Amino acid sequence: MTTQEQYEKDLEEWKNQTLTVCRNEMDNYWRIHGEEINKLDKWIMTIAAGSFGLSFVFIDTIVPVNTAAYLPVLFSAWACFLAVLAVGLIGSMASALLHLAIAAELNSAIPLIQEGKRPEYKKRGVFLSPNAVLGYAQIALFIGGCVCLILFVAKNLL
Repeated sequence: MTTQEQYEKDLEEWKNQTLTVCRNEMDNYWRIHGEEINKLDKWIMTIAAGSFGLSFVFIDTIVPVNTAAYLPVLFSAWACFLAVLAVGLIGSMASALLHLAIAAELNSAIPLIQEGKRPEYKKRGVFLSPNAVLGYAQIALFIGGCVCLILFVAKNLL
């Protein structure tokens, strides 16, 4: 075997090892990223559902509906909490679709990398991605629901 053949064999082996490491790292990244997104979604949805339930207990046991003041504010809080759940569901679906698109893009780049070419990737904004916008909307709706609920409770207890 000549030196050139040995070099090409070593280069091919290095490329395969590098691709294996890249694939493993990519898989780990997406797994961890998905787990963290799921934790955040579950946390926000649980808190929103708990706040929604707490307001039902308040309206049922502490202040009856027929004597409660500012009912539209309570209904606004409920709408916000329900919207948090809906946006969370849409965000989870959007996140899954985005991950599939990125995975497909990376998988299509593997043959180019094996040929020694540099693939072109789509540039994605971090703060304006659909997932980030939905996440910000979810947090804003949750805060809005809490403000409405606090106003309703304060007005009816004072």
